Amino acid sequence: MRTPTAELVAPDVTQLLAERQWRAVRDALEHLEAADAADVIDTIEPAEEAAIAFRLLPREFAADVFSHLVAEKQEELIALLGAERATRLIEELDPDDRAAVLDELPVEVATPLMERLSPADRRATQAILGYPLESVGRLMTPDYVRVRPEWTATHVLEHVRRYGKDAETIHWLYVTDHERKLIDDIHIRKVLLAEPDATVEQLMDHEFVALHATDDREEAVRMMNRYDRSALPVLDSLGLLVGIVTADDVADVAEEEFTEDVQKLGGMEALGTPYMATAFVDMLKKRGYWLAGLFVLQLVTIFVMMFFEEHLTKAVVLALFVPLIISSGGNTGTQAASLLVRALALDEVTFGDWWQVARKELCTGLALGSVLGVLGAATVYGLAMVGVADTEFPGRLAFTVGTAIVGIVIWGTLIGSLLPIMLQRLGMDPAASSSPLVATLMDVSGLTIYFVVALAVLRGTVL
Repeated sequence: MRTPTAELVAPDVTQLLAERQWRAVRDALEHLEAADAADVIDTIEPAEEAAIAFRLLPREFAADVFSHLVAEKQEELIALLGAERATRLIEELDPDDRAAVLDELPVEVATPLMERLSPADRRATQAILGYPLESVGRLMTPDYVRVRPEWTATHVLEHVRRYGKDAETIHWLYVTDHERKLIDDIHIRKVLLAEPDATVEQLMDHEFVALHATDDREEAVRMMNRYDRSALPVLDSLGLLVGIVTADDVADVAEEEFTEDVQKLGGMEALGTPYMATAFVDMLKKRGYWLAGLFVLQLVTIFVMMFFEEHLTKAVVLALFVPLIISSGGNTGTQAASLLVRALALDEVTFGDWWQVARKELCTGLALGSVLGVLGAATVYGLAMVGVADTEFPGRLAFTVGTAIVGIVIWGTLIGSLLPIMLQRLGMDPAASSSPLVATLMDVSGLTIYFVVALAVLRGTVL
C-alpha cells in the first residue's frame, strides 16, 4: 500500500491545524514515512504551527521525523519545544543522529542540551563528537549486538531478543573477546539456521572487513559498495570495536559527496546546505569567489591576443576561427576532467596510474582531434568557397585550423585527465578541477597553440 505524498498531505495538515483538529493532524502525519512527514512539517508556517504539529507525533516517530529535518528547522523546533521536551527528543535520537544534530546547532543551544542528557547518552555523544568532522567516527553508532565465541546459537538468539530492540541493526552480530576486540562478524541467518547447541566459534570463518574510526567517511561508501554490506564494524587504533556504520548513514554520505562533487565541477564551492535553505549571502560567497578567480584567469587570454595583435591585424581571418578553437579545447578538457573525477571517486584510478591515463588520453585525444581537425579544415574550405573566410590561401588556412585543433584536443585531454590526479596527490579535492577551470585554462593555452601553428604555417603568405 502506498502512502500519500507529502505534497498532497501538506495543504490538508495546514487546514486541519487552522481548524484545531489535533487528532486528524496526528493521523495524517502518522500515515507518512518519517522523511515525508518531515517534508510536511518543513512547509508549515509559521514555525509555531509547525511545532504544534510536531508535538502531536508519537515519541519514537517524532525522533525519526526530527532526524530528517534540515538544521534550521531543527533549531527552530528546539527553541519552541522548551528545554525538557527538547532534551527528551534529543535522547530519543540514535547516537549518530544525536551527535549530528548537536554538531549543527549553535554552541549556546547545543551545550545546555548536552548537559541535560543522561550520563550514558552524554558519553556516547561526546565519543562520537570527539572524532574529526569528516571521519567514519562521526557516522558510527554504538548501538549494535555483541556476542561471545563460546555462546551457543540458543544463547545468542535469547541475547538478541533481549537487547536487539536497542540496536541499529540485528542483521549482523559482532563477535568480540573479553577486551571488546573484534574477532569476527556473523550474519544472523547463520545463527537462525544453526543447531541450537552450535557455538558461535563453530559458525565463524575468521574473515571480516572493518573501518577505522579515523578513516574518511568516503572510505565507508567505497567499502560498503565493494563488499555489498548493510553494516560495517568500526575499530579504534587498538582494534577494539567502538561502533558500526549502517547502509542508511552511508547512503546519506554518498548523496552529500556526489552533490558536493557536482557543485564543484560546476565551478563553485560546495553549498553544504540544500539549495532552498542556502542564504543569499552564502550563495554569493560560494559562487562569487570562483567566478572572480576565473575572471582574473581569463584576463590572460587578453594578453595572449595582445601579444599576437600584430599578426591578427595582418590576417583578420584568423580571428574568425577563434571561437571554434576555444570550444574544441574547452569541451575536450571538460569531458576528460569529468571522467577522471568520477573514476578517482570510485577508486578506479590512483596516482600510480597516471602514466596509463596519460597514454590512454593521448590516444583518445589524437583520435578525437583528428576527427575534429578534419571537420575544422572542411569548415574553413566551405566558408572560403562562399566568401565568408576571405583568404587567398584556403588550403594553408584549413591546414592551420585543422592542425591546431588536433594539438588543442590532445592537450585538452591531457590537462583534463591529469589535473584531477595531481590535485588528489596534493591532498586537494579532485572535483576542484571544475569544468569552468579546465575550460579557462584551455582558452589560454588553446589560443597560444593556435597562433603558434598559424605563425609556422602561414608565415610568408597571409602573415
